[in-house]
Amino acid sequence: MKKTITTLCLCLSIHTGMQADETVYLSPAGNDLGKGTAESPYYSLNKAIENRLTGKAADDTLFIRVMEGTYHMKAPFRIEQANSRPVVILADNPQAKPVFSGGITVGGWEKYGDKLYRAYIPEVVQYGTNFEQLYVNGTRAVLARTPNDGWYYVDGTSETQFTPGVRYADYAVQRINFRPEDWKTIKGKQTDELSHLKFRFYHKWDITLQKATYVEPDSAFIYMQGKGMRPWNPIRKGSRYVMYDYMAALDMPGEWFLDRKEGYLYYMPRPEEQMETAECFIPLLSQLVTVKGSKQGVVKGVSFRNIVFSHTLHNMPEQGEDPFQAAAPVEAALSFDYAENISLYNCEVSHTGGYGIWFRQACHHNRIEHCLLSDLGAGGIKIGEPYFRDDPTMISSHNTVDNNIIVHAGRELPCGVGVAIFHSSDNRVTHNEIADLYYSGISVGWVWGYNQSPLLWTMHVNLRGEVEYLQKELTNPAVRNLIAYNHIHHIGWGELSDMGAVYTLGESEGTVITHNVIHDVLTYDYGGWGLYTDEGSTGVTMTNNLVYRCKSGGFHQHYGKENRIENNIFAFGHYFQAQYTRPEEHLSFHFRHNIILQERGATLSGAWEKGRTDMDYNLYWHLNGSPTFGKQSFKEWKKSKEPHSICADPLFKDPQNDDYSFASKRNIRKIKFRPFDSSAAGVYGEASWKKQAQLSPEVLEAFEQRAKTILKD
Repeated sequence: MKKTITTLCLCLSIHTGMQADETVYLSPAGNDLGKGTAESPYYSLNKAIENRLTGKAADDTLFIRVMEGTYHMKAPFRIEQANSRPVVILADNPQAKPVFSGGITVGGWEKYGDKLYRAYIPEVVQYGTNFEQLYVNGTRAVLARTPNDGWYYVDGTSETQFTPGVRYADYAVQRINFRPEDWKTIKGKQTDELSHLKFRFYHKWDITLQKATYVEPDSAFIYMQGKGMRPWNPIRKGSRYVMYDYMAALDMPGEWFLDRKEGYLYYMPRPEEQMETAECFIPLLSQLVTVKGSKQGVVKGVSFRNIVFSHTLHNMPEQGEDPFQAAAPVEAALSFDYAENISLYNCEVSHTGGYGIWFRQACHHNRIEHCLLSDLGAGGIKIGEPYFRDDPTMISSHNTVDNNIIVHAGRELPCGVGVAIFHSSDNRVTHNEIADLYYSGISVGWVWGYNQSPLLWTMHVNLRGEVEYLQKELTNPAVRNLIAYNHIHHIGWGELSDMGAVYTLGESEGTVITHNVIHDVLTYDYGGWGLYTDEGSTGVTMTNNLVYRCKSGGFHQHYGKENRIENNIFAFGHYFQAQYTRPEEHLSFHFRHNIILQERGATLSGAWEKGRTDMDYNLYWHLNGSPTFGKQSFKEWKKSKEPHSICADPLFKDPQNDDYSFASKRNIRKIKFRPFDSSAAGVYGEASWKKQAQLSPEVLEAFEQRAKTILKD
């Protein structure tokens, strides 16, 4: 009898614990005046957590079940206090993901002239609503621009500096001259017709977005004012640019323009679009989720399952967009600070103005898994801050990005990165598909130079709250990061230069880049490497990577020390196979047990003969001639640098059709090469998920055509 009572009590205890969980329901047909039940659901996420973040016990979970449909958010979902209970936000039906949209739908289109349609947006006139993105039938429309494809070139510039600053002027005025023949769409226009005219200037690795202070349409020049030009990336004669956001540029299907004075949105439909039935969104929110704890109270244990976040805004700031590499300061649709054990699983983030997701300050042990990030205005995911903090507790660490698809990025800010790790350590970026973006695939570190050097540069937030450059003796916190089993391909597209599929900056002791498959990296000018150790990269191991069809080669070290480049396959670089720029007194890197296969270009370019390297046991093979080693023959090179390296066919099965498995291992045994399974890179799981990761034939064909235009024999 005693045993029976004990058992009964235990069962009641377990049952009671399970019942302590709370479930709240959301529905597109719901109302925040409801009760949050299945019969009387709420509409908004903020209402669902109101007075519910504190539970009776640590395992007392708040479940928010979200019914199918679209939720037009009037404000971001915010958690700005510590929670004492886990929160799980999940689709009520996992097969029908609900959509949280930061936009509103546009209807009531009317024909305007022969080719255009227009819709009246009352909020524009009534409230000054402004937006620079439009999404039609799930596709980003193009804010009217000239030229429609490619760019024009600056004819000349001058700058007058008034207030000095760090590395560049805090206030300056620039005059930019253009070629009159490129200004046919602007010539003769009145000031009010050009009141929102903007310019995008392309640099090496980033861009400047600026609105002109004064426009002279007939003489083709403008004045701009604000921050001074960056000395490393100035606007100069020959700089590329496009003009956009003016009505006269609306001349191609898929383009649009907003008349801020009259409140009309104009659009030229693509051939397949019927505006009477088209689904059109304009974004009003720049962020959809902001989770922000504090030192005193960290937000913990919030999970998102099978949810779509879509349609965010990024407007050019009134003072313009400074050319920060990797679009570093740009906001993300989902942003987290002082957050731990946050998870996103099988979610989607799409149609953004800026980045997708950002684990920013003091974020630890968070996970992004099996998520799709697509059509991104900047990049995909950021971890850590891009500026130095004196407080080490603000540094993020131990986050995981695994089995995600990150595609079609950089649509507003082309310098966005697929996954960017700034001042952050011990993160794992694994098994991701990263493709179709205009800059680097994965970037690690955010200092330029060696630790504790007076010449080291990074960024910080000044007393005015502005991000600016900082020169300070410090230790780079971006250490022990793992970049493994990612498939990074079809990036660059000839938009920017000086990029790498995996790009490291500063001392990164313990960082490992391994088992990645990288191919088709295409830049506008110089650069375009698979593996790129830049600006003081130190203590980085790059091993078991397959890298092919990169414009400037599979590997490049600008400068750094004690990096290990071992057991990689570098194939079919266009201009070079591997580069090394700056020789230094210390050992720059180990370069061993690698296979270098080429059909054109130089084998080793740069300082290989002069620099201090540890090189040996490499295999070199040229399909159309002999490998080149500066002024030395291979026999001389072996004697001076690599006594055990060989010139021999690696005996791949079909490398020209991307099959790098071995028909025979006879030759690679001579260099002690360890075969690895390149097929394990990229996403894993169900066949439909793997298929979703593939780029469409149309995108692949467009990239190939772009490569033919840019690459010269």
